[in-house]
Amino acid sequence: MTTYNKLYENWKAHLKEQEEQEEQEKSTGGGGLTLSGQSSYGEFKGKDKVFLEIAKQLASGDGNASIYKAMEFTDEKSGKTKKPDPQKGKEWITKMGAETFIKRCLAIANKIPSKGLPKKDMPFLPGPTDAKGKVSDVEDALSPGGKMNVDFVQNGKGAPAPAPNTFVGMGDEEAQKYMTGGLKDGDPNDDNIEIQTDNVTAKASECQPTQSNILIPKSVGMAINGVSGGNLGAYLGKIEGSDNAILDGHHRWAATMLNNPTAEIGGFARVDLTKLGTKLSLQHLTAMGNALGNKTKTS
Repeated sequence: MTTYNKLYENWKAHLKEQEEQEEQEKSTGGGGLTLSGQSSYGEFKGKDKVFLEIAKQLASGDGNASIYKAMEFTDEKSGKTKKPDPQKGKEWITKMGAETFIKRCLAIANKIPSKGLPKKDMPFLPGPTDAKGKVSDVEDALSPGGKMNVDFVQNGKGAPAPAPNTFVGMGDEEAQKYMTGGLKDGDPNDDNIEIQTDNVTAKASECQPTQSNILIPKSVGMAINGVSGGNLGAYLGKIEGSDNAILDGHHRWAATMLNNPTAEIGGFARVDLTKLGTKLSLQHLTAMGNALGNKTKTS
């Protein structure tokens, strides 16, 4: 190949690289940061420059910016794509300011556990409108003195819990046997796990997430739409180091952290997970949800 041909090929490669860069900047709102709907805070712990870039993309008001494209989602009922309002996002970030946004994103990221629990390991318990049973049923099953009491302590140790969806609904004899086992084990007082159902509130900044996969686009979208405090629609747990571990409602919590970290959030109940340990406690809570008629996702 002659010197002229080499120069020509190099020039073509340069033009192609420049076009690709311009196309990427056009699709991401500049800066080259590309987010997806699955981009999470845990990926960017301590990376203030990443959150600065997200703030810039929000402030651009460009619907083609990566953060806005990542906020798009398909509505399960209608099957239609829901898109964010870039102008609303621009107004939101402008009012907050990039410095505050970065600080609050880093605060969320720093709270993410290194080994979070997957969604499939979270119990589906009474409380939400789509759940069967009552919160009082859970309270009854966790403590002696009522119609139900799970036998979750045997010989002073935590008893194994049934696998998820072993039974679904109290019409199953195995579900009835499980939910009343503590009444028939010869010790009326050992199967007692503390549960609080009144005034279950805490400041968002005082809460500890248990999930590691908290999505930036989803929580930012909720924050832009005004989510700040209120009921998480879930349960809180008492774990080692925190009385306010979040068992569900993580994105509402993250949105509140963005809008107002001192705002109070609430739950249906606060359950002590320290007696059996978090993993075994959640397994039993999952089985209780199953027995009360709530099938859980296993994947």
